[in-house]
Amino acid sequence: MKGDFARVTFDPKQHYSQVFQQQGRVLLEADWNEQTQIQLHLLHTLVRDLVGPCWAAGGGFALASATTDPNGNSKPLPLTDWQLAPGHFYVDGILCANEAACTLAQQPNAPTPDYGVGDGKSGFENPPASFALWLDVWERHLSWIEAPSSLDSALDGIDTCSRGQVVWQLRMLDQPHAQQRLADVATALNTRRQAATSTTDTAAIDQQLAAVNQLGQALKGGNQAGNTDPCTLLRQLLDTRRAYALPGLRAELGPTVADNDPCVIAADARYRGMENQLYRVEIHQPGLAGTATFKWSRENGSVVFPVAGPAVLGAAADDGSRTLTVPLQRFGRDARLGLAANDWVELVDDGYTLGQRAWPLLQVLAASAADGSVTLAVPQGVTPWTLDTNPASHPLLRRWDQRDGANAQGVLPVSEGAAIALEDGVQVTFAPGGLYATGDYWLVPARVAGNGQLDWPAPGGTAATLPPRGLHHYAALGLTGDNGGYQECCCRFDSLCQLLRSRVANAPGLAPATSAAPTPAPATPATPAKNTLTPRKTPVRKKPPPSPQG
Repeated sequence: MKGDFARVTFDPKQHYSQVFQQQGRVLLEADWNEQTQIQLHLLHTLVRDLVGPCWAAGGGFALASATTDPNGNSKPLPLTDWQLAPGHFYVDGILCANEAACTLAQQPNAPTPDYGVGDGKSGFENPPASFALWLDVWERHLSWIEAPSSLDSALDGIDTCSRGQVVWQLRMLDQPHAQQRLADVATALNTRRQAATSTTDTAAIDQQLAAVNQLGQALKGGNQAGNTDPCTLLRQLLDTRRAYALPGLRAELGPTVADNDPCVIAADARYRGMENQLYRVEIHQPGLAGTATFKWSRENGSVVFPVAGPAVLGAAADDGSRTLTVPLQRFGRDARLGLAANDWVELVDDGYTLGQRAWPLLQVLAASAADGSVTLAVPQGVTPWTLDTNPASHPLLRRWDQRDGANAQGVLPVSEGAAIALEDGVQVTFAPGGLYATGDYWLVPARVAGNGQLDWPAPGGTAATLPPRGLHHYAALGLTGDNGGYQECCCRFDSLCQLLRSRVANAPGLAPATSAAPTPAPATPATPAKNTLTPRKTPVRKKPPPSPQG
């Protein structure tokens, strides 16, 4: 949610049912947004509780791994050409819509993070003998640059409201990547165990480590997991970070560093900014502490600049550095929302966002509104992201505000357990034992009122440690094994109208409903398997059934 917001107030633990506007009061965007989020939370929870956390409507998102030739013979397809049926799929109550049949290599929200940059591939070209297919679902925030149709032409293209868009990606998971995921979670848990201060916390972490170890043995084909359904194990694997190693962050105010002058008294812990701000702390490179990095913005990352054309890379200087000149359509309306020397910017387009990339940020050398361009420094050894300047890819520059402590790539290392100063007395602390993902973020509203304070929960007077926002939602679609068979893991649910028609059609003495569409057979339950990614062979589905019409 990289928008120009004062704050984001929705909290499901408050159990609010609606927001009431009162006469004569100031209207704030936070209240309006909270009402929308209350309704979305209700809808998602209802769908999840009523049907389940992940399920397909009718034949939606069914996979066909073979085709039929004119002679009626079945011919297997390479994974890139597997057909994904149109329709609807629900993940944690979130509607994922596939408008038209497509192949895995040409799914609408490509590229996925699993493909190689610049190699022209999709990530499905060379699948291993045993793998799983799953859905990665999240909500993407679109600014006016990424959603130009939101601008009102009658008002001369004024930027009013931004948009949220549901993104789904069908991705592949193989055995080595599954084991690496578990190893990272176990490392994070061990770090958390070392930092535990009570025997109760230590015992709880030991139980979590045992569960992760048991899952790892099941993936290797061990017998510690017993006869657990392989699809169930896949779901547990996808949920390990959220269940065991979700990072946490605490925001608070720190005192000013004391001056050497004995006549100068250090200020108390308070926010010392001149304006209200919404700080955004966002993870850049993923991984464990020591590998993960972060960036921050005092404007919630909403300061963006549309790119007008191709960037020009200059010749190498004696020290190996280069310059990159980027033409912009417009600059900020004032110094606070503009660009200046030494600012750090991120080069972004749709491919970068959908691929969940984390390439180096570049530092501004000069910004010239006269010729409409900005010159960026490219240090030796740093490769910038190559912007797709096709307007349909929505290329832009996003400004970030970290300065002190930034490395050559313009970001800050994640250091757990120690306070990290941002600016004006605001400091953050990452909790020990987190596994960080690109795009995880926290919002810290800083307020001038009340002698400078943070709008951050502090139960008992101590700042709370909160999980990140922007989490992705995962759903297991199916598995394949060394024998080549594919087993579907998701549930399928017809409309109540279709189910009723099928019941009437099968009732003795009643005429069948002539308009009823064929009902797809439910997914075959998985049989016990030693290897999660190697279930028993099941018949390959040639064609997905048509979506039922109610």
